[in-house]
Amino acid sequence: MVNKEITEDNVTLDDIRESIPDELPADAAVEEETSAAEVTAPDDAESMPDTAEAVGSDETEKLTDNDINENEDEEAYEELPEPRYKETKRRKKRGHTHIIFGVILSVVIISVSILAAVFALKCAKELFGIGKSDIESVVEIPMGSSTTDIAEQLFREGIIADPSLFKLFSKIKGADGTYIAGTHILSPNMDYSTIIETLQEEVEEQRETADIVFPEGITIFEAAQKLEEKGVCDADEFIKVFNSSSFGFDFEEKVKVSAMKFYKMEGYLFPDTYQFYLDEDPRVVAKKFYKNFEARITPDLYGRMDDLQMDLEEVLTLASMVQAEASNTRDMKNVASVFYNRLNDPDEFPLLQSDPTTNYVEDIIMPNIEVKSEKIFEAYDTYRGAGLPPGPICNPGLDAINAVLYPSETDYYFFCSNLETGEFYYARTLEEHEQNLVEAGLVQ
Repeated sequence: MVNKEITEDNVTLDDIRESIPDELPADAAVEEETSAAEVTAPDDAESMPDTAEAVGSDETEKLTDNDINENEDEEAYEELPEPRYKETKRRKKRGHTHIIFGVILSVVIISVSILAAVFALKCAKELFGIGKSDIESVVEIPMGSSTTDIAEQLFREGIIADPSLFKLFSKIKGADGTYIAGTHILSPNMDYSTIIETLQEEVEEQRETADIVFPEGITIFEAAQKLEEKGVCDADEFIKVFNSSSFGFDFEEKVKVSAMKFYKMEGYLFPDTYQFYLDEDPRVVAKKFYKNFEARITPDLYGRMDDLQMDLEEVLTLASMVQAEASNTRDMKNVASVFYNRLNDPDEFPLLQSDPTTNYVEDIIMPNIEVKSEKIFEAYDTYRGAGLPPGPICNPGLDAINAVLYPSETDYYFFCSNLETGEFYYARTLEEHEQNLVEAGLVQ
């Protein structure tokens, strides 16, 4: 605002200047600048450019300036760095990746260390025989055996668990080619150095041996008597050890334990010809029987048991009855079919009625049981107890076992045989069976 009133008659430039205060408000300063520009504009109209041209020129200049400003803004925008928050996220992401990688690497290192420690411990236990059986075994090293041959033999005998480790240790010790053929006494709990030293020792004397044939159908009691008669070991001690030992064979897990069983391991002494040293440790004798049984009952036989949904104990029990009843393969399969037919029809035929089971009670259990038990007698005697006995009544051979696994398909429920000729007679009904008894000479 000016200080004095201005009229159209007395307005001069000096008056205007004098009327402007030394300091103006911000808005006033802008007004002053605009007013001054208007006041100082030339009065001569000719000195002014054409209005249209002036406007056009001004607009052109303005557009040009705007365009330049826009281009400069775009270039400036393009030159701006990426927002810092993105860089921060990337840094965080990289940090997380490093942490995850570090964790994975640590887990891998720890896992490898644990595996290495376990492997080292396993090798150490094997090298020093830690936690292994102390049962001695007689190992016969054939003439001309190489270190590889000996390592494989020791593995089969259960003395060592890693033939490759033994061969490596033998090479490190410089023992290759120094082993002496002959009979050596070894045990699994020996360390590898002791085993090697034992195999390098001269065999001063050969122990006397005995070859014993154990036929199909023999009982543990009868087998023990044979061992004692041949001077191998004491009969009672053998029976005790054979029924209570554990050597780590796979089949041992399939043996059933029952208070009703007389001999726990009846049926597991595989009939065969064996060679033993005289005055032998009963544990060595028992292990030899165990080892042979493990080798004879093959995976194929176990597979067939699974097909029939039968366990090893059931197969051996039924096979022991078939073995005690029949002497040839054909009759074994037929007898097995009769027992199966009765087992599958318990309402009509609750009892298997096999004479050898009665004989086993009278000849083996009663004379040797410490405490008389009518329950055990009845359970084993198939004329008194239903179903299969609690366990085998003898030790069957492969023929009887295969007869049980692959029986004939018949509709027989009865059989009998001529004791003199061995001829078998089969019947579907009781009437037919009674006629067969007469023909077999078993009744008048």
